[in-house]
Amino acid sequence: MLRAKRFTLITLIFALFLSACSGIQDSGLSEKQIEKIVRAARPNNPSPDIWARAIKESLEELGQPVDKEHVSAVAAVISQVSAFSISPKNSRMASILRKKIEAAESNEMLRLLIETRLDQTASNGKSFRENIDSISSELDFENWYDEFTSAKITKPILLVLNKDASDLITTAGSMQVSVKFAEEYPKKPKNAGGGSVRDMLYTCKGGVFYGAAYLLDFKHNYDDWKYVFADFNAGHYSSRNAGFQKMLGRLTRRQVDTDGDLMNYENGDIAPSVTYVTFINFLKKKEIEFDEKQVMKDFSKEKSYEFEESWSYKKLAELYKKRYGRPIYAVLPDISLNSPKFVSKNLSTKWFANRVKDRYNHCMRTRI
Repeated sequence: MLRAKRFTLITLIFALFLSACSGIQDSGLSEKQIEKIVRAARPNNPSPDIWARAIKESLEELGQPVDKEHVSAVAAVISQVSAFSISPKNSRMASILRKKIEAAESNEMLRLLIETRLDQTASNGKSFRENIDSISSELDFENWYDEFTSAKITKPILLVLNKDASDLITTAGSMQVSVKFAEEYPKKPKNAGGGSVRDMLYTCKGGVFYGAAYLLDFKHNYDDWKYVFADFNAGHYSSRNAGFQKMLGRLTRRQVDTDGDLMNYENGDIAPSVTYVTFINFLKKKEIEFDEKQVMKDFSKEKSYEFEESWSYKKLAELYKKRYGRPIYAVLPDISLNSPKFVSKNLSTKWFANRVKDRYNHCMRTRI
């Protein structure tokens, strides 16, 4: 009996040991393995070890799997957006600043103030006018603007323009994540330096943390990473909403833009869109009983997961399934990317998603 108890105790201890070992193994890819994926995403990366650590720590802190899929997804976006730079170079930043200055100088009261300030000496010994030529990134832009507007002589400029660097630069860091999103996100990264959220975005860890949070930390039912990448570019649930628009257009045989926006947004106000009106008219034509207040309430949830649990979404999916056999959950949104920061004028969300998916596939094929 004593021997049997001893055997049982040894077995229990061994089982606990195996369980502990299993927990260690479940911690995900090692930094060395992630480093290989980073090298695959950007072969000439000068510091893949630093980026690998930032990716691993960020995924762990966000409660995301540190597996090949998620690491490859993050690495693919960083490679596409910034080529693994904490402050991506952009040759158009100086031009953007000059246009801002020209627009301000259309006001005769401000022109003399601005011109006087431009010829004054900055902290590096050069004039502010000379320093414009060396602006090659958003961080350079912010630093120049903050110093330029710090003197009393330029306070009236801010009062008239009601602008500061935070208004002009709305995305930042290696993944160009929205500063507003980062400021509102409930979690904070570790080892990302002190200061403001904007300051943290300009660190390797901070940029990866907030970028990975926006990329991964939202509920969805996508069956392909390309839709996640499209949502990273166009906003959460844009691909799902474009799928809704695709179904509506096909059922009504009308042109419905698959832009992923089910409502119109102007000056902070929400208003009915072509998609909304088309859906209402479709319900009337089919003589389907509905409460328009409920439909408006449903559509107001379009930027959340809850929309696909609404009456409006389920009703359209049901009608589409009856006619065509299977609902469309997602399509790549048809959105042109227009920004003074872009050199090319032929960019789109679809282009972005497909480019990142190609990089993702390359990372996934990498032996680690």
